[in-house]
Amino acid sequence: MRNFFHLSLNQGVNVVVALLITPYLFQTLGEAEYGLVSVALTVVLLCGMMVNYGFNLNTPQKLTLIRNDVNAKEILINEVIFTRVFLSVVLAILLLVCTNYLGLFEGYSAILAFSVIQLFNDALFPMFILQGFDRLSWIAKANAISKLMYLALVILVVHSVADAKWVNFLLGSTGALIHGFLLIKVYQSESIRLRWVAFERIRHWLWHNFQFFSSTIASYILINGGFILLKNFVTDAELGFYALAQRVAVLLRMVPVFVTQSIIQKASRLHEKDKDKFESYLFQASKIGILITLATGLIVATFSKWIVRVLAGEFIPLSAELMAILGFLPFLSMLNVPNMIRILVKEQKYVLSKAIWITTTFMLVLSIVGSYFYGSYGLSVALLISELINYFVHRWILNRARRTSHIT
Repeated sequence: MRNFFHLSLNQGVNVVVALLITPYLFQTLGEAEYGLVSVALTVVLLCGMMVNYGFNLNTPQKLTLIRNDVNAKEILINEVIFTRVFLSVVLAILLLVCTNYLGLFEGYSAILAFSVIQLFNDALFPMFILQGFDRLSWIAKANAISKLMYLALVILVVHSVADAKWVNFLLGSTGALIHGFLLIKVYQSESIRLRWVAFERIRHWLWHNFQFFSSTIASYILINGGFILLKNFVTDAELGFYALAQRVAVLLRMVPVFVTQSIIQKASRLHEKDKDKFESYLFQASKIGILITLATGLIVATFSKWIVRVLAGEFIPLSAELMAILGFLPFLSMLNVPNMIRILVKEQKYVLSKAIWITTTFMLVLSIVGSYFYGSYGLSVALLISELINYFVHRWILNRARRTSHIT
């Protein structure tokens, strides 16, 4: 519960800052430019998933087991950090070439180019370390400082449509600065030295973590890929109205992720020692999460009109209706948490990768069809259906893997 509290506090800061900054940006930039800023951030965060390379899924458990071995954790942390920095540099160069020389991302190439700094924030973000060392309170404090800095700088810098390019740049730069200092503090507190890492070790991790990386990319596409596709089927104005509704849904969609992150360490230990206690603990934690997300969905659906008024400074019927639909995404996503925990404690990375890519394929097809025929409404419904498919696909593949292991 302590971990869940700190993660909830962390997300609480994000929600408060979003409530303060979204009305300002929406009214200052207008719905069209706000939508483009959101699309650019979605693209760069997808690249950020490549930088993270799935280390958030398996490294915390490894660090938990070697917590008292200074040399082992020093080697592991340095190798992961260097691998992520290497990936961030490569992807930053590719994005800048695409925006400046290949003419891609037409309409928001300048915004995207300035958003590249977010990749270095992702590389330095020490969540996987602090999760493994059970120090999530540090993340909550650092996040509060960086988000407040971001809020203040946006108000000081962004005053017109021409300033749209600075929005994501300020988000990435403040995060990179604070997380860089936090990483230094982690190294000092754990008596870890910064070691140079040979490229052979980076190549080792690129191969070893590929399945987790693949699963992470698919998960991000499952949540945000539809938004990128939607730009091809609706006007920039409708894209902005959808982005406003999605902002709330994405924040709430993190609740199942927090539940997974907060219980995975204890679940891993129980799975090793007592399978019955593991199942009981997983059932209780999941039940609480399902009740919380269902209640949240009902609240969002009931008060979506007022939430939109607060965020946009005016009532926008389309955004309110979309928000009422998308508010149930966290509830449907929460259904799959028990499946995810069972996969992660056994490190069944092939099961995870297969399940999430099947679901993502369904989502992409449904999103294209829904967006083409019904615009943002079609996409919203497609995302709900995709979350249900996600649960059933994971359950089916997990059960099949269990039967196969019993036979062999």
